[in-house]
Amino acid sequence: MNLTIPDEILQAAQLSVVDIKRELALLFLQRKALNVEQASQLADIHPIKFEQLLVQRQISAPLKFTKLSKLQERDCIIGDPEDLVHFDWAKEWNN
Repeated sequence: MNLTIPDEILQAAQLSVVDIKRELALLFLQRKALNVEQASQLADIHPIKFEQLLVQRQISAPLKFTKLSKLQERDCIIGDPEDLVHFDWAKEWNN
């Protein structure tokens, strides 16, 4: 299903497409039309980040990752995280 919102309405509301998706996801979650996982998919946000948004907005919902949702995002990996996944650890384990 496609939903068309005229540009004039978006400009008047001062919302981007990303903002609209997030607000709709929050609305559907509050109305219990979607669960947290489905709402995060609609908002196109990782479930943990979506749960952090719920905490920020003080919206009660059954949080799947209650401890993880309190963690702050940190930039601690230098380089491409994919390099860690595809690294051949066999040489390191043999030592």
